[in-house]
Amino acid sequence: MEKKFNLGLVLGRFQHLHNGHREIVDISRKLCQKTLILIGSCQESGTLRNPFEFETRKKVISRVYQENDVLIGGLHDLTNENDISFEWGKYILENVEKMYGTKPDLMIYGKDESRKGWFSNEDSQNFSEMIVARNKIQISATELRECLVQNDKERWKQYVPEEIWDMYGVLREELLKLECYHE
Repeated sequence: MEKKFNLGLVLGRFQHLHNGHREIVDISRKLCQKTLILIGSCQESGTLRNPFEFETRKKVISRVYQENDVLIGGLHDLTNENDISFEWGKYILENVEKMYGTKPDLMIYGKDESRKGWFSNEDSQNFSEMIVARNKIQISATELRECLVQNDKERWKQYVPEEIWDMYGVLREELLKLECYHE
């Protein structure tokens, strides 16, 4: 089957990867010759909302996606992770082009109203957008981190790719090093 798009972009903080993220990436892989997974807030770690190091997040994703059609990169926040502005959208597109020589022609993400404010009409005319409903997989990375804190490995395993099951201890250890995650 010929793929309709050249480069698909999936952008998220991936604190950490779960099956909802995987569904979005897999859709991109079906539709695009290449999929770029950009790990946002890559400069942030050690906080309640962004506990994991960039390298940890990248390693988790790399365990699941080892194929040549998936690229993994990082993107620093422009101002802060709640930046909802056209400047942020331009920053994303410019960085993708700088890093990979082309802008994405498909952006895929979970239903998130704030993303509507990322791109001007002019910028959004140059790519397609696909929103994936989040109702199929009812989980968030916040809930997964809670499973790690509570040492609920069986519940955690229900919502993450099997390829990372053996990383449970490493992820839990990194999380519990942080004061904000002590029980």
